[in-house]
Amino acid sequence: MKVNKKLTWVALVATLLLVITGCSPNQQEIFNAALKTQNAKSMQAHTTMTVQLSGSDFEPTVQKQFDQAALFINNAKLDLNTETNSNEQKTASQSQIDMNLAMQGMNISVPLWVDSDLTGNTPKITEIIKVPAIAKVSLPSQFASKEYMVISPSNMSNAPLGNLDTTELMNFSKTIQAAETNFLMSYAQRFNPLPDALDNGIQSLQTDDGLKPARIYEITLNDAQFKEFIRYTVNNFVQDPEAMNFVKTFMDSILSLTQTPDKAKSLSDFDQAFSTFNSNRTQFLATFNTAMDQLKDVPILGDKGIDLKYAISGGNLVQKSGTIDLKVDLAQINALANSLNGQPNATVDAKGNFNLTFTFQTDISSINSPLSIQIPTVTSDNSFDYMDLMKTAPTPSTQTLHK
Repeated sequence: MKVNKKLTWVALVATLLLVITGCSPNQQEIFNAALKTQNAKSMQAHTTMTVQLSGSDFEPTVQKQFDQAALFINNAKLDLNTETNSNEQKTASQSQIDMNLAMQGMNISVPLWVDSDLTGNTPKITEIIKVPAIAKVSLPSQFASKEYMVISPSNMSNAPLGNLDTTELMNFSKTIQAAETNFLMSYAQRFNPLPDALDNGIQSLQTDDGLKPARIYEITLNDAQFKEFIRYTVNNFVQDPEAMNFVKTFMDSILSLTQTPDKAKSLSDFDQAFSTFNSNRTQFLATFNTAMDQLKDVPILGDKGIDLKYAISGGNLVQKSGTIDLKVDLAQINALANSLNGQPNATVDAKGNFNLTFTFQTDISSINSPLSIQIPTVTSDNSFDYMDLMKTAPTPSTQTLHK
């Protein structure tokens, strides 16, 4: 199996790190709290994210460009403040997201509102974006004076690139969350990676709701542990019948939503590919594990590794924070890629290494408390539709004529 297909599986399954923590008592506490918070009818979440980039040993011209990029990125800070209200069934909700990006003498604020109602025969969802001043200068004149841009998936079915039945898609969203939750609750019982989450005891935590006692759990992974986690996760997931059936059902449902003429063929091709994969799982895992063996001495994480903290109060997840320190040596990565592709003696011309460190913290408050979300009133005078904007974009044939 090709390297890119192996990496696709790794990315897909390793993502479960953010959703499933396993079936040890501490891991189960984190999972249960995350699930309870996810099912809340209302909440406010404030997330702060920063990135630090550093690198060395590049060619001089590349190093100069890299240092300039690092200077720009290292001064950036992303803030997201989200408020959401929904009904008990999660079929009707209103949300407000305020995004603020501060970087290198620039401050970009983008408020966004989402109003969705999936209760009727015709599901409705509307997104309203307050257009930032920096974006208005690039808009066509008929839109530049408007304050809001409106996006409605139901208006996109007839778009040139629209190939999904949006009504069916929104109906699908009604059921997928329940199916996903049921699967994760079941699979978590069979997913028990090491190391375990560390219980740091109960601490006083300052939250937007005031000072609260919270039990703090922590998961740390160094480079070797992270690679073992990836190996365990992929092997466990691929060999789990329920997990594979969930992937099959999910993909069949997504492909069934498409409105392309060859939908039947797409479904048939996927079913055939999935059947072939199932028949060759042993071979796939042998190839994958060999690749992981070769990855052993190629760094993925820096000295800080992965450090994730979860604060639980009243059974809810009220804070999560972490550091993810990535380390890349381009020469080693290139050599590994050549080896996996059957070209171990290929010339290694990549040079340079860098560290990319993500830090984030999310504080969750006002869980199941009344929240007032004011959706802006949009009119033809103060807003424009996203699809109207797309109609003004030059087509590929038009761009060719103007060359």
